[in-house]
Amino acid sequence: MDTAVEQFQGGVSIFQEQLDALIASVTAERTILAESSEQLKRERQDYEEEKQRVSQVFSGNDKVILNVGGVNFTTTQTTLQNAPAPSLFAAMFSGRHTLTADQDGTFSYPPDGSDYKYLLELRAEAEYYGLTGLLENIDRYPYALIRAQRTSSLNTEDSWMYEDGHDEIVFSVDQPCQLLGVGLCGTEGAYTAELELLEVDPSNVSEEIAKIQDAAQSYTKSDGEVVRLMLQRPALLAPKKCYMLSALIKGTESFCCEECLTTVVAAGVRVHFHAWESPNGTTDQRGQFPELYIRAM
Repeated sequence: MDTAVEQFQGGVSIFQEQLDALIASVTAERTILAESSEQLKRERQDYEEEKQRVSQVFSGNDKVILNVGGVNFTTTQTTLQNAPAPSLFAAMFSGRHTLTADQDGTFSYPPDGSDYKYLLELRAEAEYYGLTGLLENIDRYPYALIRAQRTSSLNTEDSWMYEDGHDEIVFSVDQPCQLLGVGLCGTEGAYTAELELLEVDPSNVSEEIAKIQDAAQSYTKSDGEVVRLMLQRPALLAPKKCYMLSALIKGTESFCCEECLTTVVAAGVRVHFHAWESPNGTTDQRGQFPELYIRAM
């Protein structure tokens, strides 16, 4: 009898130990679940707060005016957020940062111009050490951008229609420079522009020698009277060569430039626009392409 009692008590003791271990395990699991639940709540709260900050910065159609190095650019937050990575302005206007506008409502960058000096010094080092990837990324930044404005007036009353194909201009430069992009006439609606930069035969500009680069972008009324279509990388232009900018634009009618200059001097670079009538009507005198964006070398 005593032996049976001892065996029973031993079994009870083992059972109690197992029960205690099970209770401890369940308690630990509950603690982990509670901590995970609190972490999930915090993450959800952070997400909702960031979502609220993003919604409070701008709506996607709000006009944004950037002052970059003293030059104003009118665009929208959607355009900035859709810029190819890596993009400084896409990060700035993501909603994750607090932005303060100037008194006139513009957003200035850089505030003191010091970044341009730094970029030039960094570019010189990258070129010296053969860091081609860094060099390309620096060149994509529109430092030292100069407007070669060929139009003396932008007609916002009449409209320029897009029915007969490409709008084109033919031009040449008198010294080496870089083409960073082009200005296009804005619209009261919306359109998409597909741009090609071509080298053409100076004696027969209808004959293409080489396709240098292309780009595409969509625009709306809120992007302003002149919209900017920037190349993915700067295109080197050389004297004694002839170039064509050809844009296929699909969408609503746009404004148009009138009384265009045939020769424009910007930052010491002489840009000459050659006589040419494109399929959709743009010529050296009127139509599309109110301005080019170049960088002197």
